[in-house]
Amino acid sequence: MASRAVVIGPWEYADDAGVPRYEEIGISAAQYGKVLADNPMWGEDRCRVLTKEEVDTADGVMAALEEEAGRTGAGDVFLVVYVGHGAYWGDVPGAEVHFSVGSSYDGKPWTWLSSWYLYRAMRLCRADLKVLIADCCYSNMLPHLGNGLDTLPGVFDDAGQGTCVLTALKDDNIRAWPLGCTELPGELAKCTPFSGHLLDVLQRGTTDYRPHITLGLLRDAVVSEMRRCRFDHDKPRMLLNDARESRALFTNRMDAALREPHPGSPVSAKEWVAALLRGNGCDLEELLQDPRKTGEVVALLRTSSREGAAAIAQHLEERASALFRSHDFARYWNKAERALRA
Repeated sequence: MASRAVVIGPWEYADDAGVPRYEEIGISAAQYGKVLADNPMWGEDRCRVLTKEEVDTADGVMAALEEEAGRTGAGDVFLVVYVGHGAYWGDVPGAEVHFSVGSSYDGKPWTWLSSWYLYRAMRLCRADLKVLIADCCYSNMLPHLGNGLDTLPGVFDDAGQGTCVLTALKDDNIRAWPLGCTELPGELAKCTPFSGHLLDVLQRGTTDYRPHITLGLLRDAVVSEMRRCRFDHDKPRMLLNDARESRALFTNRMDAALREPHPGSPVSAKEWVAALLRGNGCDLEELLQDPRKTGEVVALLRTSSREGAAAIAQHLEERASALFRSHDFARYWNKAERALRA
């Protein structure tokens, strides 16, 4: 068994389909194939870019998807990349985001691929981690991919199981800009903006000290790159379900000599919270030596909306209640209570 990636990028349609053709979609799909083939964590034999014939129908897409899903097993990652048109009809049973295929027609939902079918195939595969990257309109309306896997989120989960959905859109903006970004180098300038910037991060790597690009680092790096761009791009969104932000997904291609040095232990409570949510392998015993700071960290985690924060706070509370006694517990709880009431 081995990790597998499937890239779906339909961009050609019937003349009377009413679905716009954007060459940027086809170029983006091809570039995903090239960048993944060149990434040591993946390689050419683990990445499949679907052909025009395969993306022409929902049957073709699903057959390829199920075939690749069946090649994964325990410890693997199943990565699906969709670049194309997205649509949403609220007046059909079980309204879901739909993905275009080559035979799709504008305004005819039955000619599109329901995301529910793609989700189902991904959830049923045996890979520990399932990741969907969706670059299309209405991607912000995609729900969590997970189905309640019994895994503790955050730095205390060593299994690395769960699901992740990374979308080109966030909040209420439902239209993804399809034309290329001239700020990007080479062929990436001909990709859609979201895919182009994401591929640029994968191709160049980041200055982060870690040798791998994790789920959280990928999101943060893409957001940072798109914010620095002189064009006003849509901002992406990430949905995690029982998956650790610290799970490695790609090799960091940045030369090790150009990366930032490995940071020391966090100092402030906010630094501890950021490190714990990122899963940076912090030494909890060091934190637990300071009851007041532990209390402040728990309070910040309890008031955080970040994925996994509540589970990490609960773990720390359990450790604190078992470890701290008498005046130590008083110092811990005094800080936690005051911070929670602030």
